[in-house]
Amino acid sequence: MKAARAEFVIEPYLRFEGQPGEQWTMFFLDPAGNAMEFKAFADESMIFAK
Repeated sequence: MKAARAEFVIEPYLRFEGQPGEQWTMFFLDPAGNAMEFKAFADESMIFAK
């Protein structure tokens, strides 16, 4: 996304580092102006971890 020069509402960053549910997340707007959130997990079993 950065290489494509996307304009981020919130730049990609790491949340909950070293904790259950650790994730990379980013927010940007679609062409209609809707906020889009994308997350990536190193371990998908942690998606709903608390």
